[in-house]
This record gives sequence, structure tokens and C-alpha cells, in this order.
Amino acid sequence: MQELADIWNIEYQRVPHWSQPTHVENIFNYIANGSIEMLWVSGTNPMVSLPHLTRSREILSKKELFLVVQDIFPTETTAIADVVLPAAQWGEKRGVFTNVDRTVHISQKAVEPPGEAKPDFEIFLDFGRRMDFRCKDGSPLMPWQTEEDAFNAWKRLSAGRPCDYTGLSYEKLTGGSGIQWPCNKEHPSGKERLFADGKFFTDIEHCESYGHDLETGAPYSKAEYEGMNPGGKAILKACHYIPFEEQVNEDYPFQVATGRQVYHFHTRTKTGRSTALQQADPEPVVRINEEDARHLQITDGDEVLLTSRRGQVQMKASIGRIAKGQVFLPFHFGYWDATDARARAANELTTHNWDPVSKQPMFKSGAVRVEKCSALGGEKGTIYAREAQTSTIEKVERTKKDARTVEDSRQRQRHLGLWLGTTYESMRTLQGAYKSLVDRVIPDPEVHHGLRVIQRIHGDAIKTIEPLTKKYEAATTYGQKKGSSGLDRSTVSLRMRT
Repeated sequence: MQELADIWNIEYQRVPHWSQPTHVENIFNYIANGSIEMLWVSGTNPMVSLPHLTRSREILSKKELFLVVQDIFPTETTAIADVVLPAAQWGEKRGVFTNVDRTVHISQKAVEPPGEAKPDFEIFLDFGRRMDFRCKDGSPLMPWQTEEDAFNAWKRLSAGRPCDYTGLSYEKLTGGSGIQWPCNKEHPSGKERLFADGKFFTDIEHCESYGHDLETGAPYSKAEYEGMNPGGKAILKACHYIPFEEQVNEDYPFQVATGRQVYHFHTRTKTGRSTALQQADPEPVVRINEEDARHLQITDGDEVLLTSRRGQVQMKASIGRIAKGQVFLPFHFGYWDATDARARAANELTTHNWDPVSKQPMFKSGAVRVEKCSALGGEKGTIYAREAQTSTIEKVERTKKDARTVEDSRQRQRHLGLWLGTTYESMRTLQGAYKSLVDRVIPDPEVHHGLRVIQRIHGDAIKTIEPLTKKYEAATTYGQKKGSSGLDRSTVSLRMRT
């Protein structure tokens, strides 16, 4: 982190590094409790792709949340955004991207982006300029003028690391079919195999982290990692099998899994607008085992209702190619091009759980009930599953018009203010305790000196945090109650044993 701060010419403390990256489900938790009041979504569609969509819709449509969405086409998420930033797509911008096999490619601009759309690079650069982000010496934090300038800055960051790009250039990447990193003086044409010599990036002074416990997600300490005697060896880990938290039962007898179809990608932002792909796979279908289908009297093409503990979807059935007791449905389909009111997004059903290490949502587990729609009664064609997207958009349009009035801002609970107030008042109380110790401790020059040093450091910390309490409206009265724990800092009395 110090190297990164030095290259960027910023203070070390300004580089977020004090904890692991905040994964998306925790980001949503922070939005729910009020800690995050602005979210910038770029190139993804959480209103379809995230699990437990009822909860995701509720959080993303909070009137206190200012939502910015940057994408190339209208989506379910842009529909509820406060600000939409139209982005250019592949072929409309220039830049470099890296495949999962480490192959670096250059993408040249073929046509100009339509309307007000801009490349992501220009959007982020414009934001940085408007926010006036600067280095320690006062110069712009992002001084780049072209995509190639940013690429060269990344090359500098990658130097000496496993993903070393220093031997690459826009000129070198142009006209070929890509080059694999590392590409440097040692490997001027890239390197096809990373570990052909049997040496891995596991040396304790070389690796970037020490790994995690696969069952709990807890990070290993340096001492625990040393105990594995890594020494450049590959580390194979095993853990106990943990059953899914949500098991099937009489009410929900089928295990549900979601996944991909060959014709679509992600939430169909692009593939759903391709005539050929859409004709090949126009709507979602649920796959059901032959024996299960016979028991439920379901045949190919029948409309079925799937119900989980969180929601419902309705779609046609496809019989076969799946194990007994399981059902499968694609997650690609949302509501931007839906022609009726059926709920069809697979994540209406999925659980709100994730893997403790990767933080990947558990899309492959959950329990559902399957029912043939015609067996539920009602006229033919009756829609039994309620589609929630339209109601969410209407709700957002109603509530976000005046969501940021001063009165509303004062009424909502500000967790940052509570935390700052408690921290500030606790520090002041502790400062009083130090003073009391200095006055009452047995006469020992070394102890006195140490206490006065601690008192000075603590005083400097109080001076640093004090402006923030004013800037972010810290709840100091609340902090006095919580931080002092009933003690008057002017009469703190500490008894010491002799």
C-alpha cells in the first residue's frame, strides 16, 4: 500500500487498506442501515442479477439512497436511478482488456458512440476533475488525457508483480491476437505457462495475503501461514461438507438452481437486443425431471408456478435433462422487455446467503414448490405470480421527488454521526482519565513521562477528529451518554495498587 501511495503521490492513509474489500452484500447492508447514502453502479444490473430480489429492490429504491447508474442500455436498474450516465460500448471506444487466461487485447474504436454516451474512461476522468481530486503537491490526481496515458500509469503499478505489463504497449498490442502477462524484459513476448517450473506465488514474502479458512472465511495470520511451510508450493485446501442452510421439505420439495443459457449473457442487456439470440431463446423455461413431471401431471410447455420462501415466478416447463428432485431455471431474464405481468426473474426465488471466502451468492441452493398453473383454478391464461418491477418503479417515482428535503434529512438516523459522536466523547473522557493518572500515580519519572506522551498523542487525535464532528454533524450529546459511561471526565478517579 505504501508503494501504491508513493506512485499515486498521495498520503498512505488515503489508500483504503485497513480491511478486506467490502463485498456487494455488505454494501447493501450498509445502505439498509443508513451508512451509505450514495451508490454508483457501473456496467451491471443488480435489480435482476442479485439474489433475493425483494430485498434488493427494497434497498435500491430507498428514498435516502442517491443512485447513479452507468450503462450502455436501459435496464431494470437504470429505471429507478436518480442519475443515468450513458456509456459507450465495445467498438465505440478505445482501450485494453485482459481475458481470464491472462491474454491482453487492445480494442480500437470503430464508430462514434451515439447521443450523449461516453467511454467509461472519460466519465470517470470527468468526475475526478469535477471533484478536484489532487495529489500531495496539488497537481491533478488523474492527469491523463488519453486511454493510453492511463494504461502507461497501470504499467508502472504492475512493474515487478506477477501481472507485469511493463513490456506491453498500444503499438505492440495492435495487429496481433493478444499477449499474455507477464510481459517484461524477461518475457518480451509474454508467458504462456505461469507455473511450468513448479514454483508458485506462495513464498511468505511474495504473496499478497495468507489465505482464508474455507468454512468460516476468517483470514489466516502470518504465523498460521508460516506453519503451512508454503515455500513456493501449491497449497491444496479441504474442508468439511456443510449442507445447504435451506433444505427441502413437504412444502418446498424441490431443490432449485439457477444458471446460464448458451444464447444469453448476464441479464441480457446486450444479448436480449440481438434478434438472432432472442429468437433462439425468447423466454425463460424451468427444467423438470421426467418422473417429477409425471407426478405433477406437467408436460412440455405447460405454465408452472414456482414458489420459494421469498417469492414466486411463472414460466413454461421443459421436461428432462435434470436429476430427480431438482429444477433449473436461467437467471438472465428480467422485466425490461416483458410483455405481461408474470414474475420471471430467477432471483425472486434465491436465498440471501453467500460463500464466506469468495462472497459469491449461493445461487445453487434453495427449495421451491412447483405447481401446474391450470391446476390452481381460474380462467386459462390467468397470471398467478405478481411481477414486482413495475410497482418498484412507481414507488421510486412517487417517493424520490422530495426525498432530499432538509426536514427529511434531519429526521432520518445518521449512523456516521452517532459513531463520530461516541468516538469523540469517549476520547475526551479517556483524556480526562490520563490527566487523573498523571496527578495520582506514584512518583515515578518514567511512568509520568510515558503517561504524558500518551496524553499528548491522544490530544493530537482529538484535535484531528474534532473538525470531522462538525463537518458530519456528530451526535455529541448521544456520545456523552454512551462514551463516558456515566463518568464525569472532570472527576475521574482511578485507584492504583502499590
